[in-house]
Amino acid sequence: MSILETEDVTDEIRRLRLNRPESLNALSRELLSQIAEEVRAANGEYRVLILEGAGDAFTAGADLNEAESAGDLFQEITRSVREFEGIVIGKLHGWVVGGGFEWTLSFDLRYAHADTRFKLTESEVGVTVTNASTLLLPLYVGAGTARELVYTSRELPAAEAAQYGLLAGVFDDADDLEAKVIDVATDIVENKSATALRLNKRAMDQAFPVEEVLKREELINEYCHDIEEMSW
Repeated sequence: MSILETEDVTDEIRRLRLNRPESLNALSRELLSQIAEEVRAANGEYRVLILEGAGDAFTAGADLNEAESAGDLFQEITRSVREFEGIVIGKLHGWVVGGGFEWTLSFDLRYAHADTRFKLTESEVGVTVTNASTLLLPLYVGAGTARELVYTSRELPAAEAAQYGLLAGVFDDADDLEAKVIDVATDIVENKSATALRLNKRAMDQAFPVEEVLKREELINEYCHDIEEMSW
């Protein structure tokens, strides 16, 4: 069984499904590597990527058995999404936790089931935030709420996330969520200019120094691990 399933919805729409349902799609080094590789391989071949999770959650975040060694790969999955010239749509449900939550901030669009709950557990488990979320999260929810979510690790329900603009739509029915995501993806392919979308995405991405933030987060993450080890 593949831990990352792929499906061609059409010739121009590709679906990637995290497939470790027994661990709520915890992001192991192997899965993180496959995600980055598949997203980069799809660049130039597909106009829309749909990212979703199998089972009861989108992702429970980092696989805690490998968390200390996976920081660089979390940054890479964000880079891969930003480098993708088409549109990346997140189809979210259940838990969206830690680095998995951070990763969704780089998606172009996010739609969610009403049962979706976001949570940043980094302060609980003793690591720092990554995926350029130190920049992207305040842009979505505001600086005050971003600090609250990072410092307290409280759950953020889908309805509240939608109020901030983090979600483009929330659906009570899973079939309605799937239909909406496919409708949006199909409309992008059939009715929108690929050139205009690519340049608009590039312009919005380049408005903020995400690459600088990713590099700074990597250094802070390494420093955090060094201090934790010294404290023992």
